[in-house]
Amino acid sequence: MLKTGSCFFLLLFTASAYAAVPSVKVLIAKSLKRVVVEGMDLQKTIHTQHRKQQYSGRKTIAFNCNPSASKSKAQMPKNPLLVASLSSPTGLVSWGKHKYQGELQLLTNPGQESCDLVNLIPMENYITTLLSKEMNGTWPVEALKAQAVAARTYAYDRIKKGMGLDNPDKLYHLESSEKDQVSGTFHDITEKTLKAAKETNGMILVGPSGKIAPAFFHSKCGGKTLRPDQVWGGVEEGYRSVNCTFCQKTGMKDWNYQIKGQKLTSMVDQVLKRYYADEIQGSEVKLMPDSLANSELRMYVGDRLHIIKKSYLRNLAGRELLPSNNFIVSMKNKEFMVKGHGYGHGVGLCQLGALELAKRGYDYRQILSFYFPRHRLKKAY
Repeated sequence: MLKTGSCFFLLLFTASAYAAVPSVKVLIAKSLKRVVVEGMDLQKTIHTQHRKQQYSGRKTIAFNCNPSASKSKAQMPKNPLLVASLSSPTGLVSWGKHKYQGELQLLTNPGQESCDLVNLIPMENYITTLLSKEMNGTWPVEALKAQAVAARTYAYDRIKKGMGLDNPDKLYHLESSEKDQVSGTFHDITEKTLKAAKETNGMILVGPSGKIAPAFFHSKCGGKTLRPDQVWGGVEEGYRSVNCTFCQKTGMKDWNYQIKGQKLTSMVDQVLKRYYADEIQGSEVKLMPDSLANSELRMYVGDRLHIIKKSYLRNLAGRELLPSNNFIVSMKNKEFMVKGHGYGHGVGLCQLGALELAKRGYDYRQILSFYFPRHRLKKAY
């Protein structure tokens, strides 16, 4: 783990080596009623008032994020607004027990009468913190490099697409959560994560046509990766399903559960209504033979055949019941038996597989080539 004394070196390294690095806006907290920020020689910008203020020495600044105390709901803005930004010449700003590189921004969250907190951070700094969260900061550097390229590609794709990807009023590129990618703080940086980011600086994956697309990753595929269309329905250029034997002896063991027929029927009905604008007609369920090669379930309810994506069922059932999309469903005595492998959605880079490949001497280029066989590496900046 880097000590606080390494801060100055890290910031000099960033400024000199990463001059052309883009910055990414990462949502790190939602629906806050009060925000307290601390740092040395803080610069505060109140964007709604076009006002800046510089403080000397260590300063603590508190924000009340409940505008209803002074404004009626009719007076509150309907769309999110950038209210304030805080930065420090040291490059570090504290929120709670955590130190963040770059700048912290407060956004209004009108529907919640609260604030959202965003970290504006240079891409390479972002990658150095993320690696300890999305992988493990002590793993072999070549595995971390592969993860760095995949995570950078995902974030860079979001930057290029703009902040209105899911919501036209959104004021950030991605979330620090499983919805996008989980990033860390300054204290999550290790010598290995710093090395992995530095030695892959600016490297991303592109598809066969040279076009950038999101690079996905997951914990453990359990034997076979999946394509994006098998999980989410959208087609992304260059993806192939890859047979992977490297993750099988590590991580979560194979799992199995029993689901009562009535419960599964109810879940299938909800999936049909949500994703297919359909519903179950009848009550007797007959499941057609299933296999791991199938990304869909086929079942008769009465005399009508229903075909649903396993990933849709997992989205509804939750990760505790269905830890991955790699499972088989069978029927016995009016109960359904679910047996599965792996953990996560199964698309793209298998992290535990990458770990094993790195232990066997594969470098990050070979690891990425295995899980993204039709993609190629490109220097983005």
